[in-house]
Amino acid sequence: MRREFMVPDDAADDPADDARRRLLRDLHDGLGPALAAIALGLRAARHLAAHDPAAAGPLLARLEEEVHTAVNDVRRLAAGGCPAVLARLGLAGAVRAHVASLADRHPVRVDVRCEAVPELPVSVQVAAYRIICEAVTNVVRHAGARHCSVRLRFDGCLHVEVVDDGVGLVPGRGVGVGLGSMRDRAREVGGTWRVEHAAAGGTRVAADLPLAGGV
Repeated sequence: MRREFMVPDDAADDPADDARRRLLRDLHDGLGPALAAIALGLRAARHLAAHDPAAAGPLLARLEEEVHTAVNDVRRLAAGGCPAVLARLGLAGAVRAHVASLADRHPVRVDVRCEAVPELPVSVQVAAYRIICEAVTNVVRHAGARHCSVRLRFDGCLHVEVVDDGVGLVPGRGVGVGLGSMRDRAREVGGTWRVEHAAAGGTRVAADLPLAGGV
C-alpha cells in the first residue's frame, strides 16, 4: 500500500505576499535545477582535469553554454516568458535534454518515456517541465537511488510521474521549497500533485494536469 505524504499549504491571503512567493518559487524552480546540474558538471570536470584532461575541455564548454542558458532564462522569467529550452524543443525534448545534461555527472540512470503527448498549452508545459526538473534534481541529490524513471502520458489529461528506487521519504524531515513548489505548479493549471512511497521502494512523484486549466 502506498503511503502519501502531505505537504503543508502555505497559501497567503495578501496579494503582495503571494506575488513574492511566486517570484521566489520561479527563481527556485528556474535556477535551482540548472545550477545543481552545473555544480555536478563542475565536480565531474575537476575529476577529469586530474585524470583525463583532454575530456575536461568539452565538458567545460557545455557548462559554459548552460550558464548562458540560465542567464537567458532569468531574462525570460523577468519578462514573463517560458524557459528557452521549452520554446526551442517542446516538452518531451526539453525533458530529454535536461536528463541528458545530467547523464555524465552522477551515477543515477534516468529513463524518459513520453507516450503520445500532443501539443500542449504553454502553461501546462511549464508546469510539467518544472515539476519534472525539481523531482529529478531531488532524486540525484538526495535519494541515494540507482535508477529513476520519468513518464509523460496523455489521455485528455497530462499525467506526469517520476519514480526512483532510493531511500524513500523520511517521516519528520522538514518540507523544502521544492515540494511546495511542485504542488503549486500543478494547482495553478487546475491539476493535482502528490508525493508518496513507491510500491517497490523509493519515492513516487505524480501530477495530473488537465488541459482546461492551461492557456
